[in-house]
Amino acid sequence: MSEQSIGARIKLARRMAELPTQASLLEQIPHWSPSRLGNYEAGISSPGPDDLRLIAAATGVSPCWLMFGDGPIRPNARDLQAIRHQNLCHLAEERNRTRGGLARFARKLGMDREALEGRMENPFQPVDDELARRCEAADGRTEGWMDEQHVEHDPLCQSFPDDLREVMELYSGLTSEKRKAALAMIRTLAKELGKI
Repeated sequence: MSEQSIGARIKLARRMAELPTQASLLEQIPHWSPSRLGNYEAGISSPGPDDLRLIAAATGVSPCWLMFGDGPIRPNARDLQAIRHQNLCHLAEERNRTRGGLARFARKLGMDREALEGRMENPFQPVDDELARRCEAADGRTEGWMDEQHVEHDPLCQSFPDDLREVMELYSGLTSEKRKAALAMIRTLAKELGKI
C-alpha cells in the first residue's frame, strides 16, 4: 500500500469512508470545485498540507498516512483491524516474493487471488478472527501472531534510528510475560543510569 500515490490514497480513503463518488466527498468540503478533487485523485496535482487535512478529516484517515502511506491509517491508536491488515499484507507480499505466489496463498486462506488483493487494497475490509487464524495456520505462525504489531515490517518503524528500532524489534519478539519482565528491568536500569 505504501507504493500508492497520494492520489490513489485519496481515492482509497474516500471509498473507505463509504463516499462512493467524488461528489459525495465534495459534500463534506463544499467550497471545493469538482476539478480540484478530480485532479488530486488523478495525480495531476498534489494537495498542500491544508487540503490534506481537510480530506483526512472528511474521510476519517490520518493526514500522515494520506501524505506518505506510512503509519496508522486512522488518526487514533493502531487498532486491531489496522494491525491485522498490515500483517495480512506482509504475509501475502512475502508469499508472493518467495513461496509460490499470491494465488496459492489465497487458496490456503479459502479465497481467490482477486479477493485477497481486494483485502490488501482496502485496510477497512474486516480481517475477522477466523481469517486471522487461517493466515497464521497457512504461514505456520503461532495463534495470536496476526493480532500483534511486528515492528520489523512496519514502514513507519523503518524510519526510526537503528538503536530504537533494534529495541522495538527485541521487545516485539517477546511473549507478554517476558515483556513485563523486560519493562521492569528497563525501568530499573533507567533509574540507575539517571543517578550517574
